Amino acid sequence: MYVDNIDLVKSIVTRHFTVSDVYLDAGILSFRVYDEDIKEKFRNLYKELKQYDLIPTATKEDGRVLVRVFPKPRVELPIPRSRALPLILFIATLGTISIDGYLRSSTTVYEIITGKTGFIDRFLDGLLFAVALIAIIGIHELGHKISARIDYMESSPPYFIPGIPTMIPTFGALIFQKSPIINRDDMFDIGVSGPIAGFLVSIGVLFTSFMTARWIPATEYEIIVDQVAREGGLLLPSPLIFYLARPLFGRPDMVPLFTTVGFAAWLGMLVTALNLFPAWQLDGGRIFRSFLSSRQHRIAGYISVAILAITGYFFFAILILLLMPRTPDIAPLDQISPLSKGRRTAIMLVIGMLILTFVPLRFL
Repeated sequence: MYVDNIDLVKSIVTRHFTVSDVYLDAGILSFRVYDEDIKEKFRNLYKELKQYDLIPTATKEDGRVLVRVFPKPRVELPIPRSRALPLILFIATLGTISIDGYLRSSTTVYEIITGKTGFIDRFLDGLLFAVALIAIIGIHELGHKISARIDYMESSPPYFIPGIPTMIPTFGALIFQKSPIINRDDMFDIGVSGPIAGFLVSIGVLFTSFMTARWIPATEYEIIVDQVAREGGLLLPSPLIFYLARPLFGRPDMVPLFTTVGFAAWLGMLVTALNLFPAWQLDGGRIFRSFLSSRQHRIAGYISVAILAITGYFFFAILILLLMPRTPDIAPLDQISPLSKGRRTAIMLVIGMLILTFVPLRFL
């Protein structure tokens, strides 16, 4: 079919580019073009060729732009095809999170922190925890899904991953990408869309946490900490954004003690931060690969592993380190067009979001 469409492909490419030479290279139709600023022309070419199950690539050879056209590869998902499976996993994940929320609300430590002992209070706090956490994860993935649709990329529905109550209630969710990334702008967009969406929801959950918190005088805080420690509990360190939000509630002499929804906000911020590290398995991998070379990106990945290990995420760092050699570098189809100026500026916002949400557990 590809060979039969050679004349059609020629007419389509020449409609979008000023072609200087056409030839077959190992059976692949190749075009040398005069154009230099090709970002929008290439995107339009991709949209048109997609109708014929063909995809273009753009590289530079000997100082000239080279456009090649390939048959669209068939993408097989690494999980069974089933319309019911995403819903089943969502229900299972909602179940593990709800159980986790209720169990956390049923401990002595919870009673010490919140002063609540009734079943209704525990049930409502556990339910709010489940709704908040599932919203953070779900809207994070929805951000990716919307970005992929805007950029003409096919993707699967989100697959939630249930966890273990009282330990890790969920392992998050993921979306499988079915189409290649067109250019660096799209790579940045699909990487950053999830963390931004999840971050905005986490801010809403954070404010809910402050509004539902038990506020105590600062003089009583150490007493609560000691009581929690005697019960085997531990008050988690907070990300910077928690400290910045606290003055907005106008209680300078009081300390907030959060219910389980506070833990949901904490997890939401942590997930946002971890996803922004420039390792290819994470959203930050796409964000930083959009303007770094393959070698620079790999170095950034190793730096990320070192930072994670130093700050207390040793096992997560080891997991990323083990997966890095197994993860291929996936360049966009258009390897010539640079990341837009606005997105380069937005890199500073990404770094700022990472600083606001990251929670160091310890320092060596």
